Amino acid sequence: QALCPAGVEFIASHPMAGKERSGVEHAHLVDFAPANFLITPTEKNSEGAVDFARSLAKALGFAHVHVISPEEHDRMIGYVSQLTHAIAVSLMCAPGAERFADYTGDSFRDLTRIAYLNAPMWAELFLWNREYLAEEIDAFTARLQQLKEYLQSGQRQELEAMFRASSAARAAFDKKLPE
Repeated sequence: QALCPAGVEFIASHPMAGKERSGVEHAHLVDFAPANFLITPTEKNSEGAVDFARSLAKALGFAHVHVISPEEHDRMIGYVSQLTHAIAVSLMCAPGAERFADYTGDSFRDLTRIAYLNAPMWAELFLWNREYLAEEIDAFTARLQQLKEYLQSGQRQELEAMFRASSAARAAFDKKLPE
């Protein structure tokens, strides 16, 4: 905001509609309708600026527009974006991971699609949000450890309960477009 001329407001927003490959050679039409658009105003933003950002998102075709604080955005991004990229990167950085290319199915390809990264940009994003991302990695590690304990001790009911809980939570992501 400090760099803007008088009468001009900077209002941060984040379209949650990126793809794994960067560069103009990978550009294509994007259907924004099922995607989220996040607006993160500060105390320096007017209600008019928030309304303008909301209108812009709607004009671009986003069906889901949310206004959240910058702090809430960073915490949430640590989970829904950066943690998922960290998991994909970790899977693909396993020794000899490329040898599995001839044996994988859709689930592995879907899970690791986002391992294609713009390295300088993602390193910067991770470092800017390091506190929230580190917290999410710890929480994820604890959940994975719990699953491992159920597996090692043969606790089928607990595994099934965890699987049912994950399926129920995943259903919330199958968004329907507004009628």
